Amino acid sequence: MKLQLTLFWCILLGSAMAQSNQKESANTVLSKVKSKLESIGQLSYRQTRETRYYADNYSNLFTADMYIDFTAKGPLKFWFQATDSRSVFIYNGNATLRLNNEEMTIESNAAATVKSMENNSYLYNSMAMLRNMIPSLMANDSFQRVLSDTVIEKKAYYNIRFEGTNKYFGLLGDVEHFTMAGLRRPYYLLIDKKTWLPFQLISKIIRGTDDRDFVTLTYTAINTRPEKPEQSSWGYAFYQTKYKPYTPPVKIPLVKPGTTLARFTLPSYTASGIDSISSGQLSGKIVLLDFWFKSCGPCMEAMPHYNDLQNQFKKEGFELLTINVEDPVEDIAYFYKKYQPVYKMMYNGNKLWSGLGFTGCPSSVLVDRNGKVVQAFFGFDEVMIGKKIRELVGKGE
Repeated sequence: MKLQLTLFWCILLGSAMAQSNQKESANTVLSKVKSKLESIGQLSYRQTRETRYYADNYSNLFTADMYIDFTAKGPLKFWFQATDSRSVFIYNGNATLRLNNEEMTIESNAAATVKSMENNSYLYNSMAMLRNMIPSLMANDSFQRVLSDTVIEKKAYYNIRFEGTNKYFGLLGDVEHFTMAGLRRPYYLLIDKKTWLPFQLISKIIRGTDDRDFVTLTYTAINTRPEKPEQSSWGYAFYQTKYKPYTPPVKIPLVKPGTTLARFTLPSYTASGIDSISSGQLSGKIVLLDFWFKSCGPCMEAMPHYNDLQNQFKKEGFELLTINVEDPVEDIAYFYKKYQPVYKMMYNGNKLWSGLGFTGCPSSVLVDRNGKVVQAFFGFDEVMIGKKIRELVGKGE
């Protein structure tokens, strides 16, 4: 709640005081922040990330303690250690270590390139990302920048609002592009006036007229002269006596065409309450089982298209089953009310999903009238899936 209020006051006061600051321009402030960050050799701080997507009924609060060494060599030009409530993540320039403090296991993977780290969630809007982002922002005139003042809990901050048309900043601070119509990605960067260090970065996600969604990173307990961790703590051997090697689960091969779909019975949410559907009820139908979960962005993009797909082939005996793999029934109820589905909306599908060899969502499997798998799909490509269904209908199976 505190972070949400912080966001509210930042946006409100930033809008009310959006006139250009008389003493400092946005670029002047950014230049000083850039110089400050580039002067730091080692840095420790706590980052709290609050994510809220109202339309998808999704919220998340995640905190990690970060230690970053900007003097270390490697593809990213820094090393870091991140500690959260359940694990420790270490990047040493050549490899990553993940310590699971619940299972007491250690996992190591090669990370010799920038690409191998570009999806690391600890780096998302981190101080390391800002260190790269600010120079990119200053050099890119297509980003509009407005400087104002804001006050949070009686403390004054610079508030730099910046936005580029169809542009946003990637995980490592590089400029990325998007093409989704009606989408905007404005940012608000709050700077401590005494230290010239970032206090908060707010990334707004505006879809049409809906401007409620945001991701906020708040940086606290900042120490620009932290105690260095032991040099050996960057390597695997340091943890071998306390942690056992992580053993990945046995990988289930992806279901093959011609395989008879395994029998199942799953709960189904309906307007009148909870029902259940079993594979035996689908005999003689062409069936698409589409798997999803609510924190999956591509899944949310696919959901508005499900009714159209079901209606398109309903007369041909087609049955679309959407199957949630991890969320509670309360979330299923939310999306049922939101989309008013003409298809079946099921849940508790993790066992069925993983048993088919899937490891991500959205994913789906198309089954013919004889209960045999025709094809498995990764992602939701309505055109491609529709084409395959049309082929089955045309064959009169």
